[in-house]
Amino acid sequence: MTVHRKPLSLPTSTPRTGEAARSESTAPSRGVARPGKGGTDGFDSGKLMGRPSNFVDRPTGQRPDPSAPVLPATAFAFGGNKVAVGSREASTPVTLTASATPNAAVKDLQTLTSTVSFDKDVPLESLKLNLDLAHSYRGDLVVKLTSPSGKTATVSDRQGGNADDVKGAFDLSTAFKGESAKGTWTLSVEDKARADTGTLKSWGLEASGKAQGPVDPKPRPSGPPVVAVFDGGVDFKHSDLSTGMWTNPNEVAGDGKDNDGNGVVDDIHGYNVGFNSGDVMKGEGTDHGTHVAGIIAADDNGKGNTGIAAGKAKVMSIGGLYDGADLLTNFERGVDYIVNMKQNHGVNVRALNASFGDEYRDAASQARWKAAVQKLADADILLVAATANGNGSNLNDVADMPANIDLPNVITVASMDKRNDKLARFSSHGDKVVELAAVGEDVLSTVPGGDWEKMSGTSMATPTVAGAAALMFAANPDLTAAQVRDLLVKTVEVDPDLKGKVSTSGKLDIAAAVKAAKETVTTPPTSVAGR
Repeated sequence: MTVHRKPLSLPTSTPRTGEAARSESTAPSRGVARPGKGGTDGFDSGKLMGRPSNFVDRPTGQRPDPSAPVLPATAFAFGGNKVAVGSREASTPVTLTASATPNAAVKDLQTLTSTVSFDKDVPLESLKLNLDLAHSYRGDLVVKLTSPSGKTATVSDRQGGNADDVKGAFDLSTAFKGESAKGTWTLSVEDKARADTGTLKSWGLEASGKAQGPVDPKPRPSGPPVVAVFDGGVDFKHSDLSTGMWTNPNEVAGDGKDNDGNGVVDDIHGYNVGFNSGDVMKGEGTDHGTHVAGIIAADDNGKGNTGIAAGKAKVMSIGGLYDGADLLTNFERGVDYIVNMKQNHGVNVRALNASFGDEYRDAASQARWKAAVQKLADADILLVAATANGNGSNLNDVADMPANIDLPNVITVASMDKRNDKLARFSSHGDKVVELAAVGEDVLSTVPGGDWEKMSGTSMATPTVAGAAALMFAANPDLTAAQVRDLLVKTVEVDPDLKGKVSTSGKLDIAAAVKAAKETVTTPPTSVAGR
């Protein structure tokens, strides 16, 4: 049974309760409250009738500023992706580094030289010299850098008077623009006076440019399935997440460098979209993000909770979703990051958990949301999205983003109560736009600081489905995102309480879904487009 959604027909005014009540035409721009304690997480928009005390509202993030310019898609590109030139050639950004630590004496009236080398023929667009030269009278010194071709630039010519040392970063891009990096570079330090001496402690070059050459084949994604948790950051130090976190094998933790060349420094466990850094735990909503991650992949170690896909999948944290830019812009940035990591770095990203969302009535924003989700579809990544916590509201004709986007890689989740026998009273529904429900009340999971708490909301039901999808990808790695979505739909357990509320009239059946995944004979993947 394949369920097709109907396109949204947007009314001029759609009443929504709770989280869904905000109207774009009247609602001011706002951020997200600071995370709280006791399962409130700072996202509770009010204790409406029927909501449990530990209810957490689905985060909505910041609204776009209508007066702000929309950045082009290229503004969110990560890393040095290769673009074909002719049939086999490519131009790709390359960054080279080389350093030396001579710790050599700089003597009166003498010249000291030191060399470093590059082995790649890269025409330079930028060149930075990092220099640590100790001296008691820097006005004595003439410092020069010479390229392999013999071109020389002066770094310091007896400047600084009686001040000490020549230290820091020197931009020599203009002097060496277009020069080839390949070969031996020579730094010379001449002391042109008496009485004061020093030491050339260390120096190094950071060179960048675009290299021409044959296109290397893109790496094939490998390893266990990875679920990207778009949210507040995930506490990767939590004892229950120690083995469940994705770790970037091509980054060196704490060295302050972009080792894998993807455009982000020290992205060990993911990316912070709000602060454009690898520090996933910076910003709001870390209680929420860590709780969601634990539902998916918390360790089976006899403590706290055990994740749905424990030992079978990894979690990549895309943090900072509620900081910096608005929710839509941060989502676009996160999508570009995970697509790049999958297509150009071989990371086996199979699903995105979206326990957030809001109504977007303007056509421009709707088009941006759909374009971003289409990028996921083209990269064969499943989007598992939470419907709103609208206290029983019907979202059939609401532009709830990203949950109600009509693409075959999207599955939208409502919440069952803790007994799994009826729709939770706080959950929204919609038989045109919500596929199934999963338990989202009183769910125990990880929170920052090594603790566990129970929370309730569609935010908790969604990672239950994402975890089930990860198990399916682990059981049959050749399944596409659209196939997993359809198998989840076909294997639901029908529940009379869900008739007319979700398109399948059913709730998640993990065992049946995994069994169906194992038994499915896969065919070569095709392009994922509209239904």
